[in-house]
Amino acid sequence: MAAEPFDPPLAGPVIGQEPDFLSGLPMDNAVGAILALSAEVYLLRERLQSLESELASRKVLPAGAVENHQPPPDEAQRRHDDLAAFTQRVMSELVRDRRPVSEIHPDVARYLKTYAQLKTEGKIT
Repeated sequence: MAAEPFDPPLAGPVIGQEPDFLSGLPMDNAVGAILALSAEVYLLRERLQSLESELASRKVLPAGAVENHQPPPDEAQRRHDDLAAFTQRVMSELVRDRRPVSEIHPDVARYLKTYAQLKTEGKIT
């Protein structure tokens, strides 16, 4: 069965209710994708942290330094705390309130049109 083409629901500013990005997607698939992406993103963050630590301490990056980096206990604790905060930030999206935190006046869409569109609509001369 071929996948249906993706139709992005957000084509402009959120004026009313939050858009429903994944209405046709099973929730387990969405959660699985979020967890996989979160794990990949954090892996990249951790690798960059190791690279920065090695570069700062040695002034040169020898081969295999990032892969073999063993953080000292205080750095390991900071990384653990960073991972917990990162996970909280990402997972909190799953339980957040869907009501917008602010409102955008509906006329804002008027300012998102091109000069040619506004001229064609007679809004400018």
